[in-house]
Amino acid sequence: MKNLLLVFILCPIFVLSQTKTISGIVNDENSIPLVGVNITVQNSNIGALTDFDGNYSIAIPSGKPKVLIFSYLGYSTQEIDVSSSDNVSIMMLPDLEQLEEVVVIGYGSVLKKDLTGSISSVKVEEEVANQSNSIDQLLQGRAAGVQVVQNGGNPGSGISVKIRGTNSLRGNNEPLYVVDGVIISSAGEDVLPAGVGNIGQESQNGLNGINPRDIESIQVLKDASATAIYGSRGANGVVVITTKKGKSGTVNVEAFSNTSVRVISKKYDVLDPYGYAAYVNEVNAGNGLGPRFYIDDDYTIYGVEQDGTVLGTPARSYHWQDEIYRSGISRKVGGSVSGGTDNGNYYISAGFDDQQGIVPTSSFKSGDMRINFNQDLNDKLILEARMSGYLSSTNFAESGDLLGGSNQSFIKQVISFRPIITEEFEDFGEDLDISNPYSWVNDFEDISKESRYIGNLALTYKLPVQGLRYQLKIGGNIRTKERRRFFGTTTWQGNNANGSLQITGLNNSSFQVNNFLRFNRTLKRKHRINSVLGVTYDVRKVNNNIYAVEDFVTTQFTTQNPAFGQVVTRPLTFIKGDQQIFSVLGRFNYTYDNTYILTATFRRDGVSKFAQNNRYGFFPSFALAWNVHSSNDLKFFEELKLRGGWGQIGNHGIGSYGTLSNYGASANLYGNADGGTNVPIALQNVANPDLTWETTEQLNFGVDFATNNQRLTGTVDIYEKTTKDLLQRASIPTSSGFQSILVNKGEITNKGLEISLNTDLISKNDMTLTFGGNIGFNKTQITNLSSQPLDDFYIDGIAEERRFYFGSEVTRSNLFRYPANVFVEGEETSLFYGLETDGIYQTGDVLPEVFGNTAVPGDVKLVDQNGDGIIDLSDRTFIGNPNPDFIYGFNFNLTYKRLTANILFNGVYGNDIANGNLLQLNNAEGLTYLNIAPDTYYNAWRPEAQTNTYPRIGYSTNGQPAMTDRIIEDGSYLRLSNLTVGYDFDVNNIDSISNLKLFIAGQNLITWTNYGGYDPEISSFLYNGLINGVDWNGRANARTFVIGLNVGF
Repeated sequence: MKNLLLVFILCPIFVLSQTKTISGIVNDENSIPLVGVNITVQNSNIGALTDFDGNYSIAIPSGKPKVLIFSYLGYSTQEIDVSSSDNVSIMMLPDLEQLEEVVVIGYGSVLKKDLTGSISSVKVEEEVANQSNSIDQLLQGRAAGVQVVQNGGNPGSGISVKIRGTNSLRGNNEPLYVVDGVIISSAGEDVLPAGVGNIGQESQNGLNGINPRDIESIQVLKDASATAIYGSRGANGVVVITTKKGKSGTVNVEAFSNTSVRVISKKYDVLDPYGYAAYVNEVNAGNGLGPRFYIDDDYTIYGVEQDGTVLGTPARSYHWQDEIYRSGISRKVGGSVSGGTDNGNYYISAGFDDQQGIVPTSSFKSGDMRINFNQDLNDKLILEARMSGYLSSTNFAESGDLLGGSNQSFIKQVISFRPIITEEFEDFGEDLDISNPYSWVNDFEDISKESRYIGNLALTYKLPVQGLRYQLKIGGNIRTKERRRFFGTTTWQGNNANGSLQITGLNNSSFQVNNFLRFNRTLKRKHRINSVLGVTYDVRKVNNNIYAVEDFVTTQFTTQNPAFGQVVTRPLTFIKGDQQIFSVLGRFNYTYDNTYILTATFRRDGVSKFAQNNRYGFFPSFALAWNVHSSNDLKFFEELKLRGGWGQIGNHGIGSYGTLSNYGASANLYGNADGGTNVPIALQNVANPDLTWETTEQLNFGVDFATNNQRLTGTVDIYEKTTKDLLQRASIPTSSGFQSILVNKGEITNKGLEISLNTDLISKNDMTLTFGGNIGFNKTQITNLSSQPLDDFYIDGIAEERRFYFGSEVTRSNLFRYPANVFVEGEETSLFYGLETDGIYQTGDVLPEVFGNTAVPGDVKLVDQNGDGIIDLSDRTFIGNPNPDFIYGFNFNLTYKRLTANILFNGVYGNDIANGNLLQLNNAEGLTYLNIAPDTYYNAWRPEAQTNTYPRIGYSTNGQPAMTDRIIEDGSYLRLSNLTVGYDFDVNNIDSISNLKLFIAGQNLITWTNYGGYDPEISSFLYNGLINGVDWNGRANARTFVIGLNVGF
């Protein structure tokens, strides 16, 4: 019994002597203690957890392996041999595959599951980015509620992006772009037009210089809870762009090269030479003249003299669209070097782009370089640097006069110039009619040279309080551009002026100083706080210059030497526009138990544009979200989030000195006694010191969901946003010397629904197929136009007292010299307003008086809305709507072994287009120097063949004071905008190459539309809020075919 008792006493002592206790601390990659790390003994169920300070202690019994396993969600599991030590402290490293997605938002980032706002993330495959020429192209069809308008035929042409409808009736509706924290305010900005004669210049892209190849991610912030932190610049939405950075490990070298071919995607249908000959002969016969052309039995066309003599030399026939448009071959090369260590990383890239348009002299050349650098200077201080440079040269040959008539535009001449040439010329291009298609190729130049430099430097210091950091960030953006437009003497403008040159320039520089205090910490594993408090100072300086000269001694130097011009039509004028913005901002994001989320933001802006009493504005937002799946067992959903938010955001859409009286050089120059020219200085506007912000208030409710296994994910948002204090022109007594003054009066509302869906159709080891789609419905209504007086407004012949105003006249010629759009309180914005038609007047019809002249059989039959027997402006009514019912996009992504395919479609439905080109193409005016559409001639009304479709030969709308619905067309379309197929070669046996991928692609491949113009994605007046949905001299679009190679070393 004594021996047995001794065994029981000694056994625990023996066992205890064989047990080993290990203790230590577990930190994260930032040396911050981790709470709740799971520690187990290998091959056992013995375990422990770290406490609040990251401490742990665990006993390993005898016979168990002296190996501890450390595991924590989002971090790589580690196995540590502890046989030689009793104290083991480790650092847990993030598992890149398990880490939750982090989304970049305004002035920071949050976990995706903590988002409360409406945000669309855009991710683009590398080979797709390599094809793109501008960042806004990447948005098209990829984000719900985002409408992108562009033209792929002319390199460097303007692109417009609109998020959730129209927010301002007169101001800029382009979103704010933020690149690595640097605010870019140049979207929709170009050099100012010279304003000489009828000249109106085409828009060019204001975002050149931000390379799509360098982009890591794009976030589109759409609702007020996401954009309010940008205050007075966030009303139109915000596009946040983050560029690439290196990764730790071996140096990664990437290079690419691609070659592309552009070809015109669609042409106008016009009379061929034989049809044109018949048309001209019939016009001459109707005017009592003999035929102008003779066609022999061999179908050879000859000219005929006025005395009836047939010329001995056959006439030359041309299909001008085939003659002028060509295949444009472009080349793009570039590369990058990236890498890093545990303490820092770098990314360096460079590229060169040589694009050729579909017109022989249209081109776009650019070069760019970027350096991104991050470095931990010590365990407390982090340095981040971003620098990029860009140079470009553009020849915008498809331009000319946007506002003039048929002989003042490249597009008009290519479409309508006579296809038969009977004259004999020594130099065909020089001696042909003034303003012929060749003159726009050989004797017109639109040269732009541009540079842009963007940089920022940030220092982040880890303060003694866990999770608290201070950041100082300095950034800047410098952009310079010069645009020279020369009209030689064979163009209409140059012939009238003996050569005409306009030189316009832009120097835009901005810099920002940002101070941020950031706090990001999880407390007791239930309370997660992500907050920022900041003070920012933003300075922007804009200098425009304008100069125009005519009457050249010699035109051989074209744009290069304005000194040869003898008449100054616009004196050298400098126009400055400086502004300063001082802001205090903050965001507080709180998450409880991964379930309930609160986000609150504020920003107080002080803007130098406004007078002292209106200089400061306060813009708050609040949002709540509930991760339903975190606290409920959902049968069908793996994730389900409900969210709602409200906020106010602003728009300071006036000039830098918009509240003051501005003086400038008058366009009315006069000579002096010394033979020189006097330049009068004149008052430009009436001051209004009471001008203030346009304020947009937005309410948004959304649902984010993912079904089991993430098979189907999606987002649904509904919103209502109201913009108050609209900037409007109010009429004032003419005794003031002006007709109107800028005031804050008016209100506009946008209501909409957005849906985004993504699903895995096939998911196998060697094959995957995914589908993504989005659709956005938006309706814009003008709810208040108190800036306008009540006046008679006619709808369907009935006069109603309404508040309204008209948009701008489309041209300054006699054709389309009237507004197409009207803005009426209680209606959608920019509606088309004009005359309805009802076929053609026939013989025997009662013929009314039409704008002072009695109609004749064969004229277009205009609807007499009020039944008074007279057609005048009181018979106008709504005849179309340029606003789409919805915009949409969808994509398919396929991988099969080493083969990939990406297909993107985008479309617009329900909008109308006023196709101004039909004013002459669809009317056989009897002008024998212009071509027309075939149906216009063959189906024209004739006394012996009366039709109800096309008017008589000789009918013209030239000088008519209102638009008719005959030029209104359905602008809906669906486009296969990108198809990219790639093959990833197996390079495992090639030591020097890490990856090799060949791809072929097509852009704008197929467009399904009923629109008769060149392209339903019209871009004639991109940034003019007073002309919407009008196609006037709209350029042809192009299909682009690309072959490229990406190589990694």
